[in-house]
Amino acid sequence: MANDLPPKKNAKDYVRDDKAKAFWLTSLYVGNVSGSFSDDVRRTFIINLFSSVGVIFTLPLGVAALFEEEYVLGFCLLMVALLYTANHVYLRRTHNHVLSGKFVIYPLYILMIFLIYSGGVKGTGHVWIYCVPAVALFLQGLKRGLIELALFTLALIIVLYFTNNHFADFGYDPALKSRILFSLMVVIFLSAIYEYCMSRFNHELKATSIELECLAYMDTLTALLNRRGIMQRLEKSTYQSFHLLLADVDFFKRVNDEYGHDAGDYALKELSRMIQQSLPEKGLAARWGGEEFLLAVCDCTKSDAFDLAELIRQEIEDHEFVYLDHKFRMTLSVGVATMNESTPLHDAITLADDRLYSAKRAGRNQVRAR
Repeated sequence: MANDLPPKKNAKDYVRDDKAKAFWLTSLYVGNVSGSFSDDVRRTFIINLFSSVGVIFTLPLGVAALFEEEYVLGFCLLMVALLYTANHVYLRRTHNHVLSGKFVIYPLYILMIFLIYSGGVKGTGHVWIYCVPAVALFLQGLKRGLIELALFTLALIIVLYFTNNHFADFGYDPALKSRILFSLMVVIFLSAIYEYCMSRFNHELKATSIELECLAYMDTLTALLNRRGIMQRLEKSTYQSFHLLLADVDFFKRVNDEYGHDAGDYALKELSRMIQQSLPEKGLAARWGGEEFLLAVCDCTKSDAFDLAELIRQEIEDHEFVYLDHKFRMTLSVGVATMNESTPLHDAITLADDRLYSAKRAGRNQVRAR
């Protein structure tokens, strides 16, 4: 029984498998192996597949046509294969899937019209036209794709009924022409329904993704950034220096205890509005947690950051909060620190936190910058 088991893979086998996988991913994704499957990457991937499939089919069929002395057909098929090969190279270098998609669909239209007119190999050219609707609708979108397919169908009608085509040469029943048109229309209709459903699904999926991203980085109560959101912004910022203002509401628990949690939520939203209005254009504000707020400002001096913290503190001290029949006032304690090359972000936050609690210990309702 032991001899029936498959042999175990060694390290070299896994390396070989990884290299093979990387080769195919690099080929199909035309160089993009980042793991991201955004809409641009998806379209690049599928257009590359269209080009590859086009080469796989047109190249051997073109060679076969030449051997059967169908020189015009063979030349056309080989030209399309060459164009799709060049399109793959262009897509690999530029990732311009919009222009590359046009190099897929428009030669396909022309080739299909030619196959209908000439009959293709032994009169079988018309069997290939049913691949057009799905490709056109994917590449051009529902609205433009349907317009182009209507023009394509009109061109087919002209070729079938108003040109000296080769249908009679192959002994086809005259009814075949109408059957080709009706069946193509059915395929267009079904492809349009599928594309519409997929478009709606993708739109809703994108909207849901944006909503989830907002939930991941935004505080739903105050509409400010949350802790994760502001940390991500600060870590990815190109600015080398930020002044951090860590603020905490003094005795916030009293508001919840005396007036209820709904009043506390109202107060937090009102505080957030006032803080957001006071921020400079490039400033960031986040609900750091509970009744704590973290503000980050740049393009100013430490003295300016202190003055901003003092301004916000004073405005909140002077503001009367009104919730239903309740009126109350609130104050802030603030710690200010600077993030720069010598003081990393986490160290600056720790420093601001230390200064905040220094302000608390000193009597609250004040700003400490040292």
